[in-house]
Amino acid sequence: MMSTAALLLLPLLLLSYHPPALSLPLPASASVADSAVQILEEQSLRNVPVDAALRRHVRRHDRSYVDSDEHRALRDVLFDVAAGQYRLDWRLRRDGVECSPENRVALLLNAKRRRDGPMRSLEDDGMDLQTRLECPDWAWPGLNEAFQSDEELTSELRALQRPAPIDLRVNTLVCERREDALRAINDAGFDAYPTPWSPVGIRLGERNVALGKIPGLLEGAVEPQDEGSQLAASLVGARPGETVADYCAGSGGKTLQIAAQMRNRGRLFSLDASEERLERGRPRCSKARVSNVQRQVLQGDMTRKDKWCKRRKRTFDRVLVDAPCSGVGSWRRKPDARRTWGFFDGDADNGAERLADLLPLQQQILRRASRLVRDGGQMVYVTCSLLPEENERQVLGFLDSEEGVGWRADEPPAEFAVPFEVSDGRFLRLTPAKHNTDGFFAAILTRDGD
Repeated sequence: MMSTAALLLLPLLLLSYHPPALSLPLPASASVADSAVQILEEQSLRNVPVDAALRRHVRRHDRSYVDSDEHRALRDVLFDVAAGQYRLDWRLRRDGVECSPENRVALLLNAKRRRDGPMRSLEDDGMDLQTRLECPDWAWPGLNEAFQSDEELTSELRALQRPAPIDLRVNTLVCERREDALRAINDAGFDAYPTPWSPVGIRLGERNVALGKIPGLLEGAVEPQDEGSQLAASLVGARPGETVADYCAGSGGKTLQIAAQMRNRGRLFSLDASEERLERGRPRCSKARVSNVQRQVLQGDMTRKDKWCKRRKRTFDRVLVDAPCSGVGSWRRKPDARRTWGFFDGDADNGAERLADLLPLQQQILRRASRLVRDGGQMVYVTCSLLPEENERQVLGFLDSEEGVGWRADEPPAEFAVPFEVSDGRFLRLTPAKHNTDGFFAAILTRDGD
């Protein structure tokens, strides 16, 4: 709970602030602060994403709470704490105050009184660039390599500090034309418009929307999906009648888009090492009217051969490798992942160790998936990371390996709207500052033959 002592401490810490009244009435603000502290304490104790802790909190209320001003204010406070925790902690340490959930919330609420921007007001002339940009140690070298000027690096990491828009993908199995889905959403009173890059995307004009009220969402006509994810999946270019695999499919968000490309004709395999993740995709397929998907649990131990894959060597027309990654590109949706991904505990951040363990796994997955592709077939390697060691270096390492003999990096389809600019135009990188999407990397690889 937010203590009186913590609230009284704020003026002593932040004498330079000029506090107009909070935008929320004081009782509501106190309730939001108390709830935020409780959720952040639970998140810290259980090392779970903050949105998971928020969902547990919401379940303790009736349904009307989700649409309430208090819930929206709470969600905003939690996002701002997660997106600004490095700066919050820097200020607290500078002033000799414990870096606790209670003190972070108190400092944030005081900063929110500033007219010149609550998060920028946390910054100090003595604060280093890495702290200002909210970047953990394990990701800092890779991001400096990806964005080689301070100006570009700052622009991209500032964009990752801001909340992401809500994007929808039109499911052409249910609604063939984007304009029809968009018209229904607009007619229902929602501000929405076409996404600039994806031809099947719709972007909502505001974030505080109850998605269940969006026309077409419950019926499967539209599906929440970031525009960057839509663009990455579109590179698969699956056609009706082909044999296609979504490797590391998870619960099947991109599988649904590939099924729509195929018009439900042909064979589409949703592959993952987790049966639980695959089963979560079953009701999604049903709602989206997808009927050509087969699910297969893969061998999770990469030191052992996968018999299912071995029997299907060189039989697939196309394979999407949606590789497990650090998720750096999704920080604007999951701001606390900067810390929770590295199992942050006090001053110990194991992100570098986890990244080092992940890199060989990505290469093993890429090589194993490549064996499924027929002569003349294609493989698309995708991550939601911006780190070169997970992206272009993985692909170039594969192409230079024995497994990569007979493979080449290929160009995007002529109708693809975003230019490939990484590694002399060989690969795609989508970024929040440049494209207003989550951060994504994609490479199209073609096996010689046919």
